[in-house]
Order: sequence, then C-alpha cells, then structure tokens
Amino acid sequence: MQIDQLIRQAVEQVNIHAFRACFGLETSDGSAKPSRASFSRSFEHAMKRLSCTCGGEAVREQRHDHGCPYDRLLNRERPPRFVLHYSGEMGSQHDRLTVEFALLGDTVQLLPLIILALDDMELGMKDAEIARPQLLEVLTIPDGNRIYDGRGRKLDMAKVVPSSVRFPEDDGPVSSVMIRFVYPIDLIGSGSNSVIPRFTALIECLWRRLSILCPDSPSIKKTKDDPGLREAMEHIKLDRMKLKWRKTPRSDCGGSVKTGGVVGQAVYIGSIAPFIPLLRMGEWIGVDNGSWMNMGRIRVEVNKM
Repeated sequence: MQIDQLIRQAVEQVNIHAFRACFGLETSDGSAKPSRASFSRSFEHAMKRLSCTCGGEAVREQRHDHGCPYDRLLNRERPPRFVLHYSGEMGSQHDRLTVEFALLGDTVQLLPLIILALDDMELGMKDAEIARPQLLEVLTIPDGNRIYDGRGRKLDMAKVVPSSVRFPEDDGPVSSVMIRFVYPIDLIGSGSNSVIPRFTALIECLWRRLSILCPDSPSIKKTKDDPGLREAMEHIKLDRMKLKWRKTPRSDCGGSVKTGGVVGQAVYIGSIAPFIPLLRMGEWIGVDNGSWMNMGRIRVEVNKM
C-alpha cells in the first residue's frame, strides 16, 4: 500500500468532529475582547459546574472518576479528546466573537454539555468587567451547517457528522507547505533533540499523539513502522524559517515554573502531499505533548504549483 493511503487510513481512526461557535458580545467598551486565557478559564469553570459528576471533595482534590464527562474532556493528564481554538482578535468582529472546537472519537456524545457550557459562560474582561456572551449559533466545519440555534435553543444532532477537514480536495501538485506555530511548542519535550523544527520531528510527534489517541489501532502501528514512511519523511526539507523562543507559565504550577517553545513559521519543500492529512489533523489535536485547549497548536498553509 502506498504511503498516502496508509496515512489516510491511520488518520481516519481519530474521527474528528469540528465546530465553530459564534457569540454576541456586549461590553461597555466595544473594543474590549476577552483574552484566550480568560476564555479558556471561563469555559473550563462552566464545564466543571455543569458536567462534573464526582462531588465537591473529589473536585477539590482533583480526583475525577474516569467516567466523569468533565474528566473525559478536560483532564490534562489524559489524551486530548476536546480541543478549543480561541483565535482572539482574529476571531472577533465588532460585537461578534467566534471560537472553534473539535471533539475526537466518541466524545462527540458530550456535545450537548459543551454547548450548555458555552451558553453559560461569564467572561472576565479588563478592568474587572464581567461580560456574559450570548451563544448565537454553532456550525459544523467545514460545511457550515447550523446544528445549534441560540434563539430557539435547539440542537440538531442529526447534522453532526465526522469532519472532512483532514482531507482537503486534491487540486494539483504541492510546491511547499508553511507550518505556523501558533502557541509555543516544545519540540525537545516532544521527543526532538533540537529546537529546529525538522519535518521528521513534527511527524514523529503527530504519530506519537495518534498512538495515544488510538492505542489499539493496528493500522496506526503498521503505518508508523513502515520503512517507506521514514524514507519519505527524510526527503522533506526545511526550506526557510522565522522562529523565536517564547517562555510561557505552566498553568499546573500556578505560573511559578517557566516553560516555553518555538513560535513563528517554517516552510517545507519536497514530496509533502501524502503528509497533508496528518498535518491537517495536527491543526486540531496539536503537536506538543502538553497540548490542551489551544496549546501546541499549528496552522497549515498549502502552496500549490
């Protein structure tokens, strides 16, 4: 079987459902927008309040049951089954705010809880202002089908299908691919021995994450161990890059310990087309081992010949 077929078969195992949530946002200062950190904290708080089934003492001691919906979605120690992409100013326009999120595997069953949490958030703004965003609608990505109407508070689960964002239509040969490292990504901590984003290091990180998400998948193991895959990876070259190292506070240590990673962009050339589905999947599940919410995020831009 050819490399492109092996990769597609492996990526299909993840079963991604992707969505875009659109909010109306009214504040005293029309230009004020919530930060990514503020949005993530508010969403996590709403999810814990609405979906945790473990009781007060267990929550305080972070001893969630593995069947708890909150634990299934947001436990940092487990593989990321839910990913929230908050794009900040890029996602805001006038009094509107948009965020994207994805559910992996069977966690799509918890979509009603996520919509409840998005509809019940209170956002902390600058100068201690509190804003309560109004969830207007939730759309599927990339088709744009409306599955939730905020006015009627109606969710149509019949329109929820696995997303095709992993497999963009092939409209010609690929000349290069630009990877934008949106959030600081620690390639050393992810298994690389260099801060230079070698293509092999990126793909190895993604295969490792695939293996964690689908530990019992024979197709993923078969593809990862295929000698042709390694050979194909080594033919992809880093053409140019514009990167810098950025420190970030570790949220699980109260911000007292600094970590960090590379941000910026890197351009790769070579026979890269077979790897695009894997890179597209990486846009949703992240690259870094610590990916959670918006962390470890990459954006992929494909340049055609």
